[in-house]
Amino acid sequence: MEHQSLPIHQAAAGDGEAFGQIVCRMEPLIHDQIRRLACEGLEAEDLAQEALIGLLAAVRTYRPEGGAAFTTYATTCIRHRLLDAIRRVGGKVVNEVPLKEDTDLPDPSADPALRIQDLETSADFLARMQQRLTPLEYKVMLLRLSECSYEEIAIRLNTNKKAVDNAIQRLRRKLTRQ
Repeated sequence: MEHQSLPIHQAAAGDGEAFGQIVCRMEPLIHDQIRRLACEGLEAEDLAQEALIGLLAAVRTYRPEGGAAFTTYATTCIRHRLLDAIRRVGGKVVNEVPLKEDTDLPDPSADPALRIQDLETSADFLARMQQRLTPLEYKVMLLRLSECSYEEIAIRLNTNKKAVDNAIQRLRRKLTRQ
């Protein structure tokens, strides 16, 4: 499913019908993420609401020039929203399926050309981010993308959680600006 076939721009502009179309098309992906992250302390309905909030955030912040397909970007946003909700309630994921065991995903090492293209795209993204962000914001971004908690980031960077939170807030503002 390519982002061109989804009414992303209309949904981002507030078109509820367009967002509904995206939700319908992304429903299998949402259910898959909920299944993967079943949690003690949150009902499936609660996780579904969190997933929709993650999808809405993906619609509002997606930029095709970033190089990622919309479904890839949306999956990441949904997954992070679900993991944040689980952390907020102190829940424990009971049946998380690690992505590396997912048989639906292609093996990147199977096609060397795709692997090189992915590495070049990642390198370009990191180079752009390094130019746009302060050194602290860049390090925080990398650690947060590695799913480190605020506390882990603070320890690794020898700072406090508030400084990490402030850096993440600045990151969000910078990355959501056009």
